[in-house]
Amino acid sequence: MIDLHMHTSYSDGTDSLTEILQNCEKKQLSVISITDHNNCDAYFEMEKLKISDYYSGKIIPGIELNTKADGVPIEILGYNINYKIMNELAKEVYLSPDKRNELEFERLVKKCKDYGIVLDEDVLEQFDKNDFASVAIHKSITNHLENKAKINERSWNSSRDFYRDYMSNPNTPLYVEMEDLVPDLDTAINIVKKAGGLVFIPHIYEYRDNTPKVLEYILNNGRLDGIECYYTTFTEEQHEYILNLTKGKNLYISGGSDYHGKRKPDTDLGIGHGNLNIPKEIQEPWAKYIN
Repeated sequence: MIDLHMHTSYSDGTDSLTEILQNCEKKQLSVISITDHNNCDAYFEMEKLKISDYYSGKIIPGIELNTKADGVPIEILGYNINYKIMNELAKEVYLSPDKRNELEFERLVKKCKDYGIVLDEDVLEQFDKNDFASVAIHKSITNHLENKAKINERSWNSSRDFYRDYMSNPNTPLYVEMEDLVPDLDTAINIVKKAGGLVFIPHIYEYRDNTPKVLEYILNNGRLDGIECYYTTFTEEQHEYILNLTKGKNLYISGGSDYHGKRKPDTDLGIGHGNLNIPKEIQEPWAKYIN
């Protein structure tokens, strides 16, 4: 079993690098990729470690980049990157996480107020810029029961769904414009390619109603190498469709849990919500590109 999508405390995960490696060893994952958002800092820490003391499997250098496709905030995965080159290129186009969170939260508070959502009076003062804007605003929104009339039940119960259904959905009044905070798709893909990597689209169905247009936009871009077909929130029908699509388009296949530690307590390494079993064989067709 393998897991090619996970996050450490170098981005929005809660586990340290060594904790991640030890847990991957315990779960007997044979191939992994640490894919922190917009940085490769974990790989620089690896240089200082004797990796075999923590993990005996294969590690594919990876990253997850925030970008946008046809106006929709999305992510792409880069695999087999030169992480030193990648880090330098990413610094040129991405804000620091705390600065981005701060700007995103300020915009979101204004959106909520314009939409008639009631927030805590001190919501701006209480915001920790190291936290997700979606998590902080969701907590304030759900403190006021009258807001239930403004958002759907799924998003009321989950900050993650609130982010996907509202904050990153251009069709809603709570959409937060990110044009000046993240690079466009071409720029993000160029970064991965310059760092010698392969470009994959992760968790395509997490984009909800925007999935069809996002997928069409990315496929028409012409520089996609693969798709993450194994993901814990996919239905069996979605999984089969996206697998067949990759075969029809002659694209590579990846899969991952999208592990974040305590930030996603229902998602575990390797198995996601418990329904994942990512076969090593899916990575073999593109293994020749792995240094």
